[in-house]
Amino acid sequence: MIGVFVASKNEWDVLLKIYNITDSYLEKYPYGEYYRTNFKGKDIVFFKGGVRKVNASASTEYMINKFNLEKVIVIGTCTSVSDEFDYNDIIIPNKLIDYDSVIKEVSFDIDEGNSIDVDEVNILLDYSSGILGSSDRALVLWKDLTYLASVGIAASDMESYAVCKVCKINNIDYLVIKGISDRPMKGKDGYDEQIEVYEENIPIVMKKIIEDYLPEVI
Repeated sequence: MIGVFVASKNEWDVLLKIYNITDSYLEKYPYGEYYRTNFKGKDIVFFKGGVRKVNASASTEYMINKFNLEKVIVIGTCTSVSDEFDYNDIIIPNKLIDYDSVIKEVSFDIDEGNSIDVDEVNILLDYSSGILGSSDRALVLWKDLTYLASVGIAASDMESYAVCKVCKINNIDYLVIKGISDRPMKGKDGYDEQIEVYEENIPIVMKKIIEDYLPEVI
């Protein structure tokens, strides 16, 4: 069985709407809810794993053990770091980094021990590669963006590293497909504006991933 991890309630609600999944089809588990189906002759479980690394890693471990998963695909939104990205661009990262330890008053280099590689995918659809960093706080500060850009991180989220680290420990395949939903903005009102952009782009990103990219990698 293949697991498809979705972090936030907003992203999950879009997925349910796209697939026309009602509450009667959902099953509960300690970290949220999940939906089982079959696609292309393969058993799939979509599960809402929760935001931030503790919820993400715990829910992933639970689903791996419950369904004996052979692969986990992480889908959802992420925050742009690189100037090369436009909103709703798709990134399929080739490396994941846990960067919480480097966002400090005194910066130091990214620890390679907190990174994992991701195998390349072979699909014809357009996407960007690069490094996706994960942190337990959303990327909203301009100084944090500046630092992450200086060490080569292309985009940021709050879950992917944790999910894939658990998969690697369990020796199962993992993949991340994310869409750019927002970016830190300069100015006092930047955070509120960033949230507005994020909420506007969630349904666009999720529809693009679910309808176009996900069928190519299942």
